[in-house]
Amino acid sequence: MILIISGLLISSKDSFASDPKIIGFIIEATQMEGTMQEPTMTVGDTTVQKNQAMLELKFENLSAEGLTIKKLVKSPKGIVTIDMSPDDKVLFNNLILKVTNAQFSENYLPTTGNFGLKNIKLLAHSVTANHSILPQFKLSLNEGGQVEMESKSEEELLQMKTYLQQLISSTP
Repeated sequence: MILIISGLLISSKDSFASDPKIIGFIIEATQMEGTMQEPTMTVGDTTVQKNQAMLELKFENLSAEGLTIKKLVKSPKGIVTIDMSPDDKVLFNNLILKVTNAQFSENYLPTTGNFGLKNIKLLAHSVTANHSILPQFKLSLNEGGQVEMESKSEEELLQMKTYLQQLISSTP
């Protein structure tokens, strides 16, 4: 919600183009841990494709450290990026992400929950949460830039789903 409001309030000469297209959200964190439910496959619309295969990730609770959220908007002069970076750990309750790409460097046994990942990068097209604690955050608008991630195929997302299911089921 904050990203949408900030995107409407912070203007630049190109951010309110006659036909802007939201490319998606790039969500990065150095570490995420919490309680994750079984991932599911779903479909949704992106600016590139209707009925795009997506991986739906649901978390009862999630803490994220080193979080950066980027909203990418395509304008006539290129990509406009709205960056949000909290100063401290971020907490979410009932977080749902619909992603078309997910990358991380390693998994670990978390201190809370059944899920722990390091160096995460997601291409999300839908982000919802019942409650979040976002400590002081910095918001910036950058013109220019490029798309950092591309959507994965349905087959690649199914492989990621299977891998995440194995991680969840192997946690004691």
